[in-house]
Amino acid sequence: MRLKTLGFVLSLSTMMLCPAQAAENGNTQYSPGSSQFFAGAFPPFPGLYFLSQSSYYASNRLNDGNGKEIPIDFKVRAASETMRFLYVTPLEFAGARLSTQLVVPIVNVDLSTAFFSASDLGLADMVGTIGLTWHPDRKSSYTLGLDIAAPVGKYDVANAASPGLNHWSFQPALGYHYSDPQGLEIGALARLIFNTENPDTNYTSGNEFVLDYAAGWNFDKWRIGAVGYYLQQLTDDSGPGAPADGHRGKGLAIGPSLTYSFTPALQLSSSWQHDVIAENRAQGDTFWFNIAAKF
Repeated sequence: MRLKTLGFVLSLSTMMLCPAQAAENGNTQYSPGSSQFFAGAFPPFPGLYFLSQSSYYASNRLNDGNGKEIPIDFKVRAASETMRFLYVTPLEFAGARLSTQLVVPIVNVDLSTAFFSASDLGLADMVGTIGLTWHPDRKSSYTLGLDIAAPVGKYDVANAASPGLNHWSFQPALGYHYSDPQGLEIGALARLIFNTENPDTNYTSGNEFVLDYAAGWNFDKWRIGAVGYYLQQLTDDSGPGAPADGHRGKGLAIGPSLTYSFTPALQLSSSWQHDVIAENRAQGDTFWFNIAAKF
């Protein structure tokens, strides 16, 4: 499910790109910032819900570990359609409602550097979720869950633009959401990402912490606010070709968000998130368009 794509380590002394690093460093099976105002906001009523997230990411800049631009020709474009099928069950545990979710992303990546270009379109790694949500009152909710990303996406070890990442990840997450229908709305979703080894390259991306956040104000059927994310890689990359410094990534993004609710069961929203900080990552912009509905 990678939209914040493609951090590259360039060996300028040899003027060559390490293929394993190109395919793995800076990538994650969770797209930072994708939660937006859905962060921690699981519906309180049983039923089947659907969320379509269309996004477009663009960057012409690759940064080093200090957040400074690496002086090379670099361009990446990634378009994605992510379909989320959420089922809120009638089951309760410890006062919380049990939910499950299936995330199906389709990604098109085009990238180029001074050394090569690559592109690919296909299914990215799918994610399954199981979670518990507490609703202590009409305005607040707390969510505890586990996402498991499976390496079912299209993958070619020789193609740096492959949509799939060819490894598993396990992502415990904790969220909070508060919404006043005629006032303040805030949401936050924190997750840890534990990555396993890519068996085709014997490379393991470092574990990560991601915090998605949103804050806004509701005006009748409209909501205006700001959304973004903070990302911090907690452990070093390891395996063949791993940089000596561990190539730990860091990112911070923020941007505006606008939502319109036709009914409680149909909502449209859009946002733009700009990367304010990017270390060992590409720095660019992501545009989102979301459709949320209840079947």
